Parts: sequence; C-alpha cells; structure tokens
Amino acid sequence: MNAHLIIFGATGDLAGRFLLPALAELAAVDALPQGFSLMASATRDMSEDDYRDHAEAKLNEHGADHPECARRWILDRTRYRSADVTDPADMADLLAETGRGQDSPVTVYLALPTGLMPDALRALAAADLPTGSRIAMEKPFGDDLDGAQELDDLLGELFGDDAASIVFNVDHALGMAPVQAMLALRFANPLPEAVWNSEHIEEFRVLWDEAIALEGRARFYDSTGALKDVLQNHMMQVLTMSAMDRPDGIESGWPNAAELRERKTQLLSAVRPLSAADVATSTRRARYTAGTLADEPEAAAKAVPDYIDEDGVDGTRNTETFAEAVLHIDSPRWAGTRFRLRTGKALAHSRKGLEILFRPVGSAQQGARLWIGLDGPFDVELDLNSSSSRDRMTPMSLTGEQPRPDFSPYGHVLKSALEGESDLAAGPEESKLAWQILTPVLEAWEAGTVPMENYPAGSAGPDSQPPAGQQTSSAHQSEGAQS
Repeated sequence: MNAHLIIFGATGDLAGRFLLPALAELAAVDALPQGFSLMASATRDMSEDDYRDHAEAKLNEHGADHPECARRWILDRTRYRSADVTDPADMADLLAETGRGQDSPVTVYLALPTGLMPDALRALAAADLPTGSRIAMEKPFGDDLDGAQELDDLLGELFGDDAASIVFNVDHALGMAPVQAMLALRFANPLPEAVWNSEHIEEFRVLWDEAIALEGRARFYDSTGALKDVLQNHMMQVLTMSAMDRPDGIESGWPNAAELRERKTQLLSAVRPLSAADVATSTRRARYTAGTLADEPEAAAKAVPDYIDEDGVDGTRNTETFAEAVLHIDSPRWAGTRFRLRTGKALAHSRKGLEILFRPVGSAQQGARLWIGLDGPFDVELDLNSSSSRDRMTPMSLTGEQPRPDFSPYGHVLKSALEGESDLAAGPEESKLAWQILTPVLEAWEAGTVPMENYPAGSAGPDSQPPAGQQTSSAHQSEGAQS
C-alpha cells in the first residue's frame, strides 16, 4: 500500500464531503500505514494551518461518526500546498516534497472537473512520477464519446502499456457495500442465478433518487445534468455488476479486475443501439420547479426555487435534473427484459437501488418484486404479493457468505487506489461503450426532440405517463414511484 496520498481539488466538495471522512474511516480501523501522509493541494492560497482548520470543520460535519482520535490522526498527517495541477514544474515540486524521492511512490487523486484532466495528466507524466505511483481520476471519463476516446488515446501516449496499472478511473458506486456483495448474492447460491434471466424477469430497474437539490454544485451541475452526472457512469456500472454473466475465477473468490472488466464490457456491448424513434419513446428528461425538499437529514425540508432560478444556473442551457432511459440487452440471458435506469434530484425520497419485477406465474396478476438497496449497508426485500410474503434478508442469508469488508463507498475507493487494485475502476472501454449507448440520447435531447417535463421539488418526479412503449402495469408504475 502506498503511504503517500496527494489530493488535488482538496478544497472542493468531493474532498470535504467524502474523501476526508473516508480517510478517517480507514484510520479508525488501522487500514492505513503508520507512515501515511496526505498532501492536500488546490489553487486557493491558504496556509497549512488554515487548511487544517478547513479539513477539521469538514470532518466534524461529514465524518462525525468516526472517532475523534481517527480524525485527529489524519489532520496531524496533513499538509497543504497551493499548486497549478496543469503546471509540470508545480507537479514536480509537489511530488518531490510528498514522496521525498523516487523510492517513495505516491497515489495522486484528481478530484477535478473533467476539463482539467488531460492537462493534469500531461503535467504529472512530465513531472516523472516515482515508480509504483498511481493516479485516481474521478468520473466521468470524458464529457462525451469523442472526449472519452481522446482521453484513452492520451493515456496510451503518456504511459504506454503501463496506463492500465497507473491510471484508474474510479467510480464510488462500485464501492457500495451491496454492489460489492452482488457477485456473492448472484453466484454463491443457485437460487438467485436460476431466476436471473429474461424468462423470469420482466423489468430490471436501476434507481438513483436524490432528495437534495444542488447543494452548492450549481456551476458544475448545470454544465453536466443528470444523465452525464449519474446515469452514464454510476448507474451503468451498477447495471453491469448486476446483469453481467458469471466472471471466470468467481469459484475461488472475488475475480480479478481483468475478469470483471471483460464481463462488464460484454454486457455493454450487447446493449441494443437506440434509434431516433427509440429515444423518443424510451427516454424522459425533466427538471424541478419550486417546492419544498423532503424532510430528510441532507435535504432538511428546504424551500427551493425553480431550477432555472437557482443561483449559478443558466436557464438557456436546458439542463435536466431528472433522466430516465429504457434499454434492451440482446443476449441469450436478457433478450425480452426491459432495463429502466432512472435518476433525479429534489425527489420525495433519497433512494438508490435495484427494483426487479418478476413475470407473473400461473393465474397471478402481478409477479414478485425484489428490492436490493444500494445505500447500505444491506437492504434486501422480497415481496411475493401475498399477505405474509414480505421478508427482509441480507446477502449472507441468501448466499451463506460474508460480503467483503464493509467500508463506505469512498473508503473502498481510497483503499483500493492506495493498494493499486483496479476492481473499483471503470476501464476506458466500459466508459466509451457507455457513452456510445447514450450518445443518441444526448443528441436528441440537445435537438429538443424529447420534451422537457417539470416536477415540483419534493415530489415523486414527473407526473405524466411514460411515452408509449415504456409503460408497465399500473401497479408497477405506482410502486416504482412511491416505494
């Protein structure tokens, strides 16, 4: 495990809300080396003491569940330097100060906007990274299909055949405990796998509902939107882990990263391309209007204005805060099953998970429903639609096996990045395929061929019926919106 970590973008929301608390989480269970050090860097000109005060406030706000001694342990090992991540000279100075020589590899975490990634990678490559160093890039991998291809080409140019072992495009959705347990749930017991196919499953839903609104991210979000921010990366990764075929090596435990990437790539390659007519009937976009957010800890029942009136939003961009797409996978396992991916902000509940609707059996009017929550740690519920059929389970009760260690998503991500494990990274090919699948959607939405719907903040989402071709039974529609 690398002992030295550099976080670029260390004053941003991602670092304060997730990365610093994840480090305290790892420190609390002695998962970091004793010689660990954190170099925090951003463009903001501030002293080391000022940054420690900033980091302490973020840890107290977002990491209060972790012991105070663990938070202090991280703060005592934290330094701060202002630097330009696109300047090779700044990068060389920072690497020298952090690792103190070529014998001290570092892990560099780029918590940066996508537009800065190419120049940051060029600067790091020119700065001569110590042997054994790694670079973790935050999602997304490029802004579109062309950008993803250009980024993949750049990695090959800068790092050659070693690119896959040096640069990881991390996705914290892969670090969620239920996603980590997905392979055990599916493959360690014959029952789930026996019904995990189109013969038994009518619709497979990946849901990523958020009760919060913009939370200070207006400038980033308004240039991105729900589809690029969540559906193209997080939800596609959850889909691949949930629907891929059995990886080689699963019998001996967790498969290696190459085996996972192969199966995920196969799954994405089998997604049926969307025609212009498909986009019109199988996708929806919407944005929230004025309302009151849900009475949940982060949303806090706040009153919010129309999205286009939020501070930092450019209403002419036509950015969506709700996105839905129905896909079909042309493979022997999944031909005939609908895959519905849906995400939105300012919704009635925070809820992330899989909702699996089974086909009716015999004279039943409605099939069973399986819910697998992703917010964690484990939330598995089977509804057989009988008076006494609703049961709550854990992956252990389904598989007889304990899942991998239960860290937070970013705890898993940081631990894997420091150890050089890439099973929580999305390979470039996966990212390009995801962009390829969704490019017709982006083009149609930009052209205005799919109308922008509206929904009040704090509601269940757009109240109009899905376009023709998307509809499922009314009972399923109701449960999907309210469960």
